Amino acid sequence: MPQKIGIVIDSTCDLPRSYIESQGIEIMPVLMRFGNMTFKDLRDPEQTMDLYRRFVSAKDLDVSTTPMSTKAIRDLFLDQLVLKYDRVLVVTASSNRSPVYENATQASFMILSGYKERRRVAGLDEQFGLRVIDSKTLFTGQAIVVYEALRAIHNQEDLMFDKLRQHVESFSQHAQAYLVPQDLFYVRSRAPQKGDKSMGWFKYQLGSTFDFKPILRAYRGETEAVSTVRGYENAVRKLFDIAIAAIERGLLTKAVCMSYAGNPEEVKAFPGYEEFIQCAMKNKVETMLAVMSTTAGIHVGPGAFSLAYAAG
Repeated sequence: MPQKIGIVIDSTCDLPRSYIESQGIEIMPVLMRFGNMTFKDLRDPEQTMDLYRRFVSAKDLDVSTTPMSTKAIRDLFLDQLVLKYDRVLVVTASSNRSPVYENATQASFMILSGYKERRRVAGLDEQFGLRVIDSKTLFTGQAIVVYEALRAIHNQEDLMFDKLRQHVESFSQHAQAYLVPQDLFYVRSRAPQKGDKSMGWFKYQLGSTFDFKPILRAYRGETEAVSTVRGYENAVRKLFDIAIAAIERGLLTKAVCMSYAGNPEEVKAFPGYEEFIQCAMKNKVETMLAVMSTTAGIHVGPGAFSLAYAAG
């Protein structure tokens, strides 16, 4: 009997909710605090849009995010996932920007030493396997890594779990996630809480004064500004141009993931979007557009746009 493989993500992974549900992807929620109110980020589009309207844009509000603890991850697996799957691949946001990789790795030791009795009582004899992978990227970049993991599983039903892990780890080295912030305040004030130092004081002052927008890239565990463009719409157009060039050169997997910190329908009116979609269709590249997670929006601000692909 084929092994039943599950995929687990943290809620900053910017995949559309419909895709998450259709693929049976499990979510490790992030706890969000807005003043004295707390919520779990479960990638619910309606909740996300409501929180954007009510809290995320408030610049004077005390806001923080906390990923699942080691104990909470252990309990999730032992209570539910070790009985639901034979093998589980956990794909996390970059360990340089989030402690979720470290927490999941520590939890994995406790899970692997404690699952046997649970499965025995449930009448499951198959050994349980668990691997935690650092995607080395963020948001839509994490999404493209998960997309490739699922593509590999679906295309090769007898794929050995360790081969899958090796493939996904290798693939993650090529995932490039780009982001254009609409308001530099959030990247300057909140992103450093998660280890992002790409927006220093001088860049912030220069960008705010002259409306310069950076195009940020999360790649192989590092985040940096790869370009600076005057005006948000011009920066987004340039990002679409970058994606078009990558598609025409050839992608490692035929997909591009996008997310927007707001109503995704607004993206369809952005300069360069139609040309990008036409290029993707011509080259048989699948495109996915999601609401950016509330957790991500807190740190990069409303109106931020992200796009990711994997190229050699």
